[in-house]
Amino acid sequence: MGILLLSSPLPPAPFVDALRAAAPEVPVWTDLASAPADEVELLLAWRLKAGVLPRLPKLRALCSLAAGVDKLITVPDLPADLPLTRVVDPMQGVQIAQYVVAGTLQFTRDLRRYAQQQAQRTWERHPVRPAAQCRVGLLGLGAVGQAIARAFAPLGYPVAGWSRSPRALDGIACFHGDAQLPAMLAQTDILVCALPLTEATRGLLDHERLSQLPRGAIVVNVGRGEQMVEPDLRALLDAGHLGGAVMDVFDREPPPPDDWTWTHPRVLATPHIAAQASFETVAAQCVDTLRRLRAGQPPQWLVDRSAGY
Repeated sequence: MGILLLSSPLPPAPFVDALRAAAPEVPVWTDLASAPADEVELLLAWRLKAGVLPRLPKLRALCSLAAGVDKLITVPDLPADLPLTRVVDPMQGVQIAQYVVAGTLQFTRDLRRYAQQQAQRTWERHPVRPAAQCRVGLLGLGAVGQAIARAFAPLGYPVAGWSRSPRALDGIACFHGDAQLPAMLAQTDILVCALPLTEATRGLLDHERLSQLPRGAIVVNVGRGEQMVEPDLRALLDAGHLGGAVMDVFDREPPPPDDWTWTHPRVLATPHIAAQASFETVAAQCVDTLRRLRAGQPPQWLVDRSAGY
């Protein structure tokens, strides 16, 4: 009895090595064809096609390779009683915060402009935008959102945040619910999306909401690509209403070679690298789940399916 790893589009080898280091006695298979279906106890995956789960009669849990489970929770034949877990890596919030600050500074400190000047051998200084005029608005005030807030605070950037339900956090002006979202957007110069993907957040950043940002605002998306209506984003960038976008996630990953995000002068695009849970953390939590199930104990890091995370 063992673990079936379906890591596509990620290469399986690093996960296999980490799993074998964590539990040498547990067999690991990396494709459905070679795995003995009636010996698979745990499935570790990033995404699944319909029809996989019914082929595994002894499956005891489904584990996500990442913190987000949107690629798994929507599988149509996911049994209601099958435990679904996600990765919880305390360093992911720190990594995402680093990425958000680095991407933001590309615009607020004119670093992209200076890179162009360097290529042209141009020595020209420009006024520095005061930090007080770079108001950060966070969509999502969970662990990741709070880590981002902590990263911005010592830089002098005012921070506000929005969540579905009320929150009270020191040093953060908190907004909540659909009714209060426009008020936060109206006073946000740097909008950071750090929300999980749910039906409520899918398409959240559309033309109507992005237009509520002040002229020249920057948008940073480290949530999920499906939360951003990309044609609406492009229209507002082209019109000059938005000053730039930092995109680490996309509706389609990777974007097609002719996609506008590759070449737009106001876009900084990266291949979903804001944070990556370590292979060791993924393996350790997966093995812990398997051992708990074998001992008759509930797994840790269970997903609340009603919430979507």
